[in-house]
Amino acid sequence: MSRVPALARVYVTLIGLIYETEVTHVTHGKAVVGSRKPLVRRAPRMSMPVTAALIATSLGMGISLAANPAQANEPPANFTLVGAGFGHGVGMSQWGARSMAVAGMDAGSIVTYYYQGTSVAPVPDTMEISVNIEYRKALIEMQSEALDPSGGGLEVAVNGAVIQGTPADEFRFQRLNGQVEVVKITGGESTVIGVGPSATARPIGPTVVHVVNKGSDLSRPGSRFRYGYVEVTPYTSGGKTSLNAVNKLRLHEEYLYGIAEVPSSWPGAALQAQVLAARTYALAKINSGIRASCNCHLDDGNGPYSDQTFVGWSKQSGAQGENWVNAVNATHVSPEAGLAILYDGQPIKAFYSASNGGASQASADAWGGVLPYAVSVPDPYSLDPANPESSWTRTITQAQAAQAFGVAAVTSMAITERQVSGAVKRITATLPDGSTVVKSGTAILAALKLKSTYLKTIDGNEGVPLAVAALPAQPDQPAVAPIPANARTVTLTTADRADLPAGKPFTVSAKVSPAAKGLRVWLQQQVNGEWQTISKKKTKAKGKVTFTVKEAWPPATTQLYRVVSTLKAEIVGASPDLTLGVVPSVKPRQVSLLSLPTVSVKEGKKVLIKAKVRPAKKGLTVWRQVLVSGDVETGEWKTVQTKKTKKNGKVLFLIKKAKPAGAVYTYRLLVVDDRQAAGVSPIISLEVRG
Repeated sequence: MSRVPALARVYVTLIGLIYETEVTHVTHGKAVVGSRKPLVRRAPRMSMPVTAALIATSLGMGISLAANPAQANEPPANFTLVGAGFGHGVGMSQWGARSMAVAGMDAGSIVTYYYQGTSVAPVPDTMEISVNIEYRKALIEMQSEALDPSGGGLEVAVNGAVIQGTPADEFRFQRLNGQVEVVKITGGESTVIGVGPSATARPIGPTVVHVVNKGSDLSRPGSRFRYGYVEVTPYTSGGKTSLNAVNKLRLHEEYLYGIAEVPSSWPGAALQAQVLAARTYALAKINSGIRASCNCHLDDGNGPYSDQTFVGWSKQSGAQGENWVNAVNATHVSPEAGLAILYDGQPIKAFYSASNGGASQASADAWGGVLPYAVSVPDPYSLDPANPESSWTRTITQAQAAQAFGVAAVTSMAITERQVSGAVKRITATLPDGSTVVKSGTAILAALKLKSTYLKTIDGNEGVPLAVAALPAQPDQPAVAPIPANARTVTLTTADRADLPAGKPFTVSAKVSPAAKGLRVWLQQQVNGEWQTISKKKTKAKGKVTFTVKEAWPPATTQLYRVVSTLKAEIVGASPDLTLGVVPSVKPRQVSLLSLPTVSVKEGKKVLIKAKVRPAKKGLTVWRQVLVSGDVETGEWKTVQTKKTKKNGKVLFLIKKAKPAGAVYTYRLLVVDDRQAAGVSPIISLEVRG
């Protein structure tokens, strides 16, 4: 077989590269205007006459043949990628929120910066939320653990059968003919409790329940849940049945106490900002309804939907867990309402991530869906050096790069288009033959498992220039001249009062001097010793402003408010404190027992508790509550039964079976009118004999 002389082969290669370089430049121009599909362009073959002519011309020019030019396009062994941030970058940056809190910003200011055009306001949040904690498993096991000597009970129910277990019992939930079978295991002996379309496990008193799936160990830490109850249901798809375990509990505090998105050691304002985002995210999921495949509103962050991280009791009981609990409580405005992030009066889809690369991503750029409050905003706070992901480096192999672009080899990669935020929109790979392949930033993120799409450089080359956000100014080196704290005077035109009716709206008015229209003012409320921004407005003519608060709550409290004037998110004037006393707005009522206050019955017998409410009224809500910890004056009471009064004010509670033997319960009856406690009965003591 004849071979091309070495000299000719070298020149054909060289000329082919020159020609292909020109063509590649043109095709890259087409890539910028943007086909959505990966672009692959190959240079056309040269005709032999053209080749010969170019060879002759090149020989005449005396081009050196000392080295083979093909070596210049030899694929490298590795590529070095430098980036920043972790996660999708849409909405709030958790590390950015921390840096803002360190700089002195409050939670309301933090979240309304990341979610543009929003406000922070109270919303009802006592609804039940369903959180998937075990997704489509073959087997689920549970066991209770006492938090103090009075706890440890676990009430398990299936298809009408109810049994109360102890920490010595294990309960196994397994599939049987498309339903749930419950088996109790004590001392190695198994007893079938029942089979049904669902089963529940409810901690009794100061108790947590371990919930684990097949292959895990009941003794392992985590997966411990104290509040609400756990429901196990079957899910059948393609002829196969699996089990879902869902923790059903109150959003207001029970769910939020278990959110483990940020360390509890972070500043209070950062923790509260996370609470606001978590509550709002959950409200949006509740509004979307139950997902059939998981029997849940959202999951615990472990899939399949990767919602916010929920670990139950482990967060509250973990290191500095009291800081997180205090942050949740600081966002409560009443026993039935908490602060949330609203746009046009509705809870937003409060997406957030660990950090970004110096500016948040617009939802439209990240996913294609336009959310008016999820736009790109500058975020130098995310680049705080305290953030371990403020800069990262990743080395990828030639094989990884080739696989990501779906080709045999890659000679070089370049960032050829960026989003407004600086995140990569398109990356172009050049192949050994000079052709190119273009992939989206999100496609490369997924293929290479990068921490984010905020790439700064590839092999030291920036590609399309990246606007670098300035780092947060250090306290001793301010980026701008400080704003005088007393630049404006804020005078209240609303007077203190001590008789504000609970549950009713009220207004707070003020005047800012020097007067001007359009000055930014915030209404703040003091919660747990910290000022929280609850509403933002602009002054009208003559510097006047009026805020309307939807309701005064809770009753029997004294609340402090103030109005502050701001400039560039800095307070430049504050009013004196406004003191408002909130008083009950319902008629007080007396609850008299018609049954004995001390009862002793045998296990399994029924118990009747009778009472009468005066003044009598039909339809009043009465709660039967049990003392779960502490004493009767300051301890924790849990509502276990709800009834309505008859026309004569009488009410009857039935306990079908008193159990277990040896138990002693302390009850009370509480009258609730318009969400307020209107009266309470004497204490009721129940002893269960063997």
